[in-house]
Amino acid sequence: MIDILLIAIIAIIIGANDASNVFGSAVGSKMLKFKISVVFFIIFIISGSIINAENPSQVYGNLILDYPDISKIFLIIIPVVVITIISLKLKIPSSISQSVIFSLIGFSFVEKLSINFDLFYNLIYFWLATPIIAFILSILFCRVINFIFKILRFNIFQIDYQIRLALIFFGCIAAFALGAHLTAAIVGIYSPFLDIDLDVLNFSLILNDKKLYFFASALIGLGAYLFSQKIVRTIGSQISNIKPVPALAILFTQILILFIFSSDYLIEALNVLLPFQIFAMPLSASHITFASIIGIASLNKFREVKPKHTINIILSWIIIPISVFCCSILLTSIYKFYNVS
Repeated sequence: MIDILLIAIIAIIIGANDASNVFGSAVGSKMLKFKISVVFFIIFIISGSIINAENPSQVYGNLILDYPDISKIFLIIIPVVVITIISLKLKIPSSISQSVIFSLIGFSFVEKLSINFDLFYNLIYFWLATPIIAFILSILFCRVINFIFKILRFNIFQIDYQIRLALIFFGCIAAFALGAHLTAAIVGIYSPFLDIDLDVLNFSLILNDKKLYFFASALIGLGAYLFSQKIVRTIGSQISNIKPVPALAILFTQILILFIFSSDYLIEALNVLLPFQIFAMPLSASHITFASIIGIASLNKFREVKPKHTINIILSWIIIPISVFCCSILLTSIYKFYNVS
């Protein structure tokens, strides 16, 4: 039962924390209302989770070679919940997947489990690379969209209408792509224990992957509906004032990067062309969104960027994982001490 509760807590937190990365740009640009956006988000986040969350979820099981017992998973989740709640209070978006992995590494150090450091270093490499890629792609997409509208010679009302439709359509696609990554952040740590028989309120429940993905993604949607509106304002307006075309460029950037790191088909195709190998892994939509916004702002020489808030978010990329790592070590050490004693 405690496992179900932990999944529920972290899913609702994820919904509050990361849902804004799909519709934050649209709401920030005042092209869509929050309530309408969140309905689209819930529908497509569940669809994307059920269809595609299995791929990035596999990272967790591959990261720890002798995976911890399910009875101790709560020691990994609790530091993530605590630090994420603090970041929400500070209105700073965080990466749940990174927090879970750093908590898992801290737990593994104390428990002396075998860690696949090659995989861990690759995760860090791609976590650093994806914001840079997002920065570049957002600029490219913004220029391409403006070029297309210039060729088509739409008037201002036609452009407004077309962008409104595009934000809805591609927002749904982005939610679908994000579903795999957000759900993997929760389910991934439980993926080695799928098809287990759980006792829930005296009922026997066989929890397979599809049921778990649906359960987690539905709670993500609930968290988005109940708690994400304040963070939408952070993403949409506190960093930089986002206009409709850049909002669409940010969505395109999210879609491309998130699909690349969750779709087996795209991974296989790109690995034939690239000099290095990529793999399915849960990414931080918050980092992608932030880097995309900064990329758009660079087109205006960063005049619209709010430096203090921007610096705080960049620092949080370092502080949050380290904090989760330290909390995980502390909690696991305390638990181990009292149980050994």
